[in-house]
Amino acid sequence: MVNEQWSYWKMKLEPVIQSKVEEWKILGYEKISEKDVWECFMIKVEKSKERPEKIRSHWMVSELFSLKVNDYMNLVTVAAYKGPEWFHNEQPVDFRLNQFEDDSS
Repeated sequence: MVNEQWSYWKMKLEPVIQSKVEEWKILGYEKISEKDVWECFMIKVEKSKERPEKIRSHWMVSELFSLKVNDYMNLVTVAAYKGPEWFHNEQPVDFRLNQFEDDSS
């Protein structure tokens, strides 16, 4: 699907996304946002082997409601492990604290 179509579906599915945000907040994940839920859903759709050829709204609603907070936490954990590559080049990384101090004093 084209990005415009996904934007359209995101707008149409906003009540479902908001419901999922509220559910996860009840479970103690206070900093979760609609953007987080949508990104988790999009990654799940990309990886889905059972994705229908023609995606319909009822399938998308079902997939959104079937998202679990563990799906989101797995994505966050993997992203943390894939974090910035500090040591990929040959130049040393400067971890000295004085580089962050204000020199105005």
